Amino acid sequence: MLKQRKKIFNKFKEALSELFAPSDFCCINCGREIFDRTGFCAKCIREAVFNNGKTCKRCGVGLDGGEDYCGNCAFDKIYFDRAYAVFSYEGVIQRAILQMKFNNKGRYAKIFARYLVFLAKKENLQFDIVCYPPMSVRSRKLRFYNQSQLLARYFCDILDESDCLCDALEKIKETERQEQLNKHDRKSNLIGAYRLKPQVNVKDKRVLVIDDVKTTGATLNECAKVLKRAGATSVVCLAVSARKETFSYEQ
Repeated sequence: MLKQRKKIFNKFKEALSELFAPSDFCCINCGREIFDRTGFCAKCIREAVFNNGKTCKRCGVGLDGGEDYCGNCAFDKIYFDRAYAVFSYEGVIQRAILQMKFNNKGRYAKIFARYLVFLAKKENLQFDIVCYPPMSVRSRKLRFYNQSQLLARYFCDILDESDCLCDALEKIKETERQEQLNKHDRKSNLIGAYRLKPQVNVKDKRVLVIDDVKTTGATLNECAKVLKRAGATSVVCLAVSARKETFSYEQ
């Protein structure tokens, strides 16, 4: 028991050191020294795929061909009003996000938050509240931090809008990891997983939900459903990256 506690404590210390370590002068993909605040060296940023091509008009996922909407938005009930993503979830971006989520690299959130701010300004996103998908108590204990919460916090700090940050949602059901499930199971996995915290009021508020990865959009959509049913006037989602849709539909 003592050995296990020591292991957990050491992991907690490692996570804290990563959260507060300086991250502006080394490429988060290859470790090369850099001289700006992009987070990537010149070589790695060239390899990053920005999600700035043809995208779904509702969820912002990258599309091929002439369609306007992805398969999810064409056929499913979508609760969020709009969603955007900075990068495509592949290559150097995918590796950096996985490090941020599962390898105690929470400090990477500060770098990705700068890209989120750039996109929010570009799209002129208006909001009263900024929140994020919550983690279960079990997952939080294992990881010691919620990377989406860090993204939202740094996003608000950069914009000097800390008062907008709201711990609005809580996860009330243990679920399987979304990345391990197929499209159908991702949706059913999250049904009833979130609720609005009792002390939070989103009625007549414009809510911005920030996350790290948008795949099918099931997580963001379930969060948006809770917020809309609680009276939010609009829910817009902003993600660091999105997995490109392989099926699309013209509406």
